[in-house]
Amino acid sequence: MGTSWTNEIPKIIEDADLYVFSLKDTALPEVISQMKPNNGLWVHTAGSVPMDIFKGHVERYGVFYPLQTFSKERPVSLDGTWIFLELSSPEDEKMLKKVAKALSGKVQLLSSEKRKYLHLSAVFACNFTNHMYHLASKILEEEDIPREVLLPLIDETAAKVHDLSPQDAQTGPAVRFDKTIIDKQLSMLNDPAMRTVYQLLSQNIYKEKVTKDIK
Repeated sequence: MGTSWTNEIPKIIEDADLYVFSLKDTALPEVISQMKPNNGLWVHTAGSVPMDIFKGHVERYGVFYPLQTFSKERPVSLDGTWIFLELSSPEDEKMLKKVAKALSGKVQLLSSEKRKYLHLSAVFACNFTNHMYHLASKILEEEDIPREVLLPLIDETAAKVHDLSPQDAQTGPAVRFDKTIIDKQLSMLNDPAMRTVYQLLSQNIYKEKVTKDIK
């Protein structure tokens, strides 16, 4: 699959079959407006940006959204990653599905409305979870404990949800509402923001457990 890429608009070729816009959501409108319309299929990779951002500028457009996390420092394979598509025409669905299936066996059509909720769920599952790793690492760093000791725990926690629902896999003092431990750990946190995070998460974990038990 021959492809090229650039981050300079003057260097973009004008006769490609497919154009993939992969950049910050806020930059998309400006970049699109600077692009000369052509007959290629234009797609973006954003979770919360509607497909119609291209409407009125080009005739053929859509979305190519891989549900995956990307960092410049780490290569990622899309094999096994869900790729969600949305197209302005049925003819282009066939073409983009072919491209997507060359990268992953998991390809599905999804509307802009549904995709924004998928992106919201991904923020909880990925971005917020990663921030929890960061806060946990800060606690360890202050006590000169290596961050690596958490890795087997993190791996097992992630692995469990392949077999159990996240709610069934939940452990810890919050799900038991062990107030003695909760209060003790709150007193150990010097950062008010981290105390608030701890309290809100603990309350929500217990609330979800109670709700499930009532049902």
